[in-house]
Amino acid sequence: MTPIVATRLNGTPLMLLLDIDGTLAPIAGRPADAVVPPATCRILEELTRTPGVYVVAISGRSASDSRRLICLDDTWIIGNHGIEVAAPNGPVIHRPEVTPFADRVATATAQATELARNIPGVIIEDKRWTLSVHYRLADPGVVPELTEQINGIARDLGLRVTTGKEVLELRPPIDVNKGTAAVELAGQLGALDHDASLLCAGDDLTDEDMFRELRRAQPQCVTVRVGGATAPITSAEFTVPDLDAMRSLLEQLLERRRSTATAR
Repeated sequence: MTPIVATRLNGTPLMLLLDIDGTLAPIAGRPADAVVPPATCRILEELTRTPGVYVVAISGRSASDSRRLICLDDTWIIGNHGIEVAAPNGPVIHRPEVTPFADRVATATAQATELARNIPGVIIEDKRWTLSVHYRLADPGVVPELTEQINGIARDLGLRVTTGKEVLELRPPIDVNKGTAAVELAGQLGALDHDASLLCAGDDLTDEDMFRELRRAQPQCVTVRVGGATAPITSAEFTVPDLDAMRSLLEQLLERRRSTATAR
């Protein structure tokens, strides 16, 4: 961590907005197989116990699945690309504007599931308010036709399709994403104040919304793209090569906070 970055992360509160898959946990062929390494879980747990630090897991996964994956109840969770929020040890709250689309998403899930039965390697992730169609394990040759059919389902039902790393996402047509949700929560927790600090990290296209919106709201926010060397374009200010480097950055932050507390 450079001295300039360290200085920008000295504020209180310090809010850490961390994507899960590809940032904290290695990407797995099947979403259910993903695991946050124990060393990373330990650092996250200690950060949540550090005074003046808010840890927020922000993911395309559902909020409940995100909480399961990081194995910590006492962190903030933003799930379903900003549609869901859960306070530490609190219930999952969804944005009310998505409620009218529940039946459409359920219909899309049923249609996509039926489609996937005939395409080996395609995995449907039902997240109630959104739907993910994973094709990491499928033959690359099926992707164009799969994409066309998923776009057709979305078009017929009035849903939106976004893309990520070997995944198609179907969402309600509302203007909510990781970026808007991150800025909203940061404002509520005082992390946009002059004396506060923000760090957000992610690895995928949907995290770019978070990078852009947070830097617009707070130019001193430290934005980090994990595996950024493989991304042709990113709105993040900094990059780290892999998950080990990301964990090292979090560990350095933890040690700095401990040192500061001891000095006081």
